[in-house]
Amino acid sequence: MKFSEKLNELKDIRATGTQKIMSLYLNTDRSGGNQQGGEWKIKLKNGLNKFEEYVGEMGSHEELKGFRQLKERIYKTITERERDLKRSIVLFATPDERLWTIEDLQIPIETSFHWEEYPVLDQLENLQTKYPYSGIVVINKEDATVLETEMGVLVDEYHYSFEPDIKDWREHWGPLAGSVNGSETNKKDEFQERFEANQQRWLKELGSKITKKAKKYNWKKTYLMGEKSYLNEFKKHLPYEISKFGKNPEKIEPSRIINEVIIG
Repeated sequence: MKFSEKLNELKDIRATGTQKIMSLYLNTDRSGGNQQGGEWKIKLKNGLNKFEEYVGEMGSHEELKGFRQLKERIYKTITERERDLKRSIVLFATPDERLWTIEDLQIPIETSFHWEEYPVLDQLENLQTKYPYSGIVVINKEDATVLETEMGVLVDEYHYSFEPDIKDWREHWGPLAGSVNGSETNKKDEFQERFEANQQRWLKELGSKITKKAKKYNWKKTYLMGEKSYLNEFKKHLPYEISKFGKNPEKIEPSRIINEVIIG
């Protein structure tokens, strides 16, 4: 499910009775200078404790009981996944577990806690605007990879291969009557010309596929990476503006590419 769809669902949720909704935004980015020692864990514990005091003073006995149960579950769930944490965590939950949504994000956020009758979505809405549903196209000489991403997270991945009809070309390979060296040179030139012609058709077809996919899934932005000559040619076959060009990545690792192109 897209983040935009999750966001729309969260907008319609309301707590009932003594139930409230915990909205938690936690910065777990260990690349920050003040996060090297696991300060996020201290902020998590202190934030939950402060809200427990608040609920104890302002809420009912049932509300406090529910919050304490939820508090333990939140702390245990997040700290148990410590080794796999990315840059941030967003969580929405109720004590009765009718709502429990947790997302690990590769984008930084500001730590905050909220205990309301509704989900507090301001940061999530801002992030969704800043990092909308987008496509990253990585093009090389004989293949292409398409990554669909939203909020810095990989949503889907596609691969395309250029497979020229080498067998047909080989039927025309070899010396003809006359100068052997001259014939071989001509055939090599013909091979290269036909290869490049087929490659141009492939880029055109790929452009058509990407255009349809971008329209179908409503890409807000499109990013291109790869060898410059292929990018320039491929761009001619896209009827919309490109958000950014990037150099050819050394390895096709989705998380690294998303981080390099979109997050920075």
